Amino acid sequence: MKGIINIESITRRSLKFFGLYYKWLFYKEQHAPTKQMLQMRSLYGNFIAPGDLCFDIGANMGSRVGSFLMLGAKVIALEPQKSCCAELKKVFANQPVTIIQKGVGAKNEIKKFYVSNNSLISSFNLEWIEEIKKKHTKNNWNQIEEVEIVTIDSLIEIYGMPKFIKIDTEGFELEVLKGLTNQVDSLSFEYTMPDNQQKTLACLKTIDQLYQGKALYNICKDEEFNMHFTNWVEIGELEKIILNPELFNQAHFGPYGDIYIKRVN
Repeated sequence: MKGIINIESITRRSLKFFGLYYKWLFYKEQHAPTKQMLQMRSLYGNFIAPGDLCFDIGANMGSRVGSFLMLGAKVIALEPQKSCCAELKKVFANQPVTIIQKGVGAKNEIKKFYVSNNSLISSFNLEWIEEIKKKHTKNNWNQIEEVEIVTIDSLIEIYGMPKFIKIDTEGFELEVLKGLTNQVDSLSFEYTMPDNQQKTLACLKTIDQLYQGKALYNICKDEEFNMHFTNWVEIGELEKIILNPELFNQAHFGPYGDIYIKRVN
């Protein structure tokens, strides 16, 4: 087993060195998906059908984009980082994906973006970065860029109404949600706990106001791709868990994951 792990590690490093790693991952997604890829596809298959339009807000290197494509979706992928967008364009060339190097927020504006040496934790949110620094002591955010911000509503005006929106913006989720006034069929946003408990609750309140109480909720620990609730719940039950650290820990939600919302009639 140790030898196999070393070979896999060497293979990954070699592919990254030659700039082929993410193209290789998408090839696997298409031809030899891993168990995790299939689990991800199964999860998003609850929301996405062939021909549907999806928005991926905070696409990073495109793991969700690949899953959406395998479900037959058309994808609008937004990512503020130049290096990530360059990789996305290379990996998803000739696919039904529109890649936009912009951020998404509460209003159309230009905003400072703090680029980390780890692309997964770059953010527009300085307060969030200060919290993350306590755990990621080896990372830095030394590069600052000015990035154009657009709203989800403005994207809908240009590209149409999506069936599903995925939001993963490293502490900027509330601002993204404030720029949405259309009731899409379903969406998800990332939570980080326990540091941003109040921000998570504010996101839920914003969504509840948008849907006027006509939405159901579920939660999924990151990278597990299994919904916690067999039957979707109303907002109060989810808030109860988030407000109670003991309940949250008992459910093994972990420090981060995604909350899912679907509209009900």
